[in-house]
Amino acid sequence: MLAELATYGALSFGALLAILSPLATVPLFLAMTDANTTAERLAMARRACLVACGVILAVSFLGVRVLGAFRISVAAFQIAGGIVILRVALEMLRGSRELKVSDEERAEGAWKDDVAITPLAVPMLAGPGTITTAILLAHEADSLLQHAVLAGNILAVYAITFVALRLAAIHSFRLGAIPLKVSARLMGLLLAGIAVQFVLDGAREAGLG
Repeated sequence: MLAELATYGALSFGALLAILSPLATVPLFLAMTDANTTAERLAMARRACLVACGVILAVSFLGVRVLGAFRISVAAFQIAGGIVILRVALEMLRGSRELKVSDEERAEGAWKDDVAITPLAVPMLAGPGTITTAILLAHEADSLLQHAVLAGNILAVYAITFVALRLAAIHSFRLGAIPLKVSARLMGLLLAGIAVQFVLDGAREAGLG
């Protein structure tokens, strides 16, 4: 029981941290808030993390029910979701993780006075990859306790993200290109393994393997 809970906790935390990749958000956050004061940056970072966390918590509890309403099997979603997550992982391995926002969204962030809700919260901090990961992790949870662990990990990951953005806002914190690329590739490798496992689980549940 405890071993299964610990394994699930490690899996869910690692998957969420890898797909969210807080350090990858820092350069875009600083670029989009270049004209804002430190206080404004802090307020936007706090609001964005709260909104994104709320979105991911909601989909983790309601996502499987929504799939049922659209008559989409969990096995099909596992396979499709695994492919989506694998694509994100491959982008990270190639060092192009910043593609998680479009040119239009990046341009919008450059002129908006407040980027907290969009594009920072959605889609940067709560995009398709993160939503897919949360739904799949919720399906993997076999007990109420594991669902509680997932919720705790979602809160923890967004707390870590806020700390990273807070440091960036206060100190104009900028990592060099090499540390960012190394961390992105490590997270991408971990995420690729998780994505493949989701596909295998979906194939097995569908009776394909």
